[in-house]
Amino acid sequence: MKFNKKHIFAGICALGASSVLLTGCAEQDPVESLHDSLEKVVQLEKPFQKEQKTLEKLEKDENKLYDSVIQLNMDDYKKIVSLSNQALDNASKREEHLKTEKSSIDDSKKEFKTAKESAEDIKDEKIKEKAENAASYMEKRYSSYSSMYKEYEKAIKLDKELYKLMKKKDLTLDDLDQQIDKVNTSYDKVLKQSEEFNKQTEKYNQAREELYNSAGFDVKKS
Repeated sequence: MKFNKKHIFAGICALGASSVLLTGCAEQDPVESLHDSLEKVVQLEKPFQKEQKTLEKLEKDENKLYDSVIQLNMDDYKKIVSLSNQALDNASKREEHLKTEKSSIDDSKKEFKTAKESAEDIKDEKIKEKAENAASYMEKRYSSYSSMYKEYEKAIKLDKELYKLMKKKDLTLDDLDQQIDKVNTSYDKVLKQSEEFNKQTEKYNQAREELYNSAGFDVKKS
């Protein structure tokens, strides 16, 4: 019998392109400070984007290993053990890259606090309102990432339990079914949180562009 295990492939939205300050900005000092912090946020998330690509590749590799294992029976026990060990190694690598990814987001979050502090000093109410609007989306974005990270961390642990289970000679079909269901449920939650993260990223990018346009910045399209 063939089993299917769901996976997300890291279609994560990136932050918007950079911009430069045009002449004639009325609130130059606090707005420039805000702009500098927001641009640092983009740079601090470069490692995050890199890790997403690495995780996507590792997920695809692991999925291939899984597909290979479930086609085997106990007559191919040595091959099952070998492939399961490769999948366990893959899971450990994903855990490390996930930690690096989270570190990038944590750095971004710290810098964004500086941006919010600068926004508080802006006297132009229109610009300030747009800055607060952008901040609300970014905070929801960080929140959805936190949920996604926790669930993905759990999903990888469940993956490990699955491959350890597959190496047991006395493995029953019911035990395998139950573990695969747990893995599927967890990855469904990761997918849901990643979709929310992408939605908030897109809203932030749009709000950030509106903020920049209002404040007198020339947004460079990538």
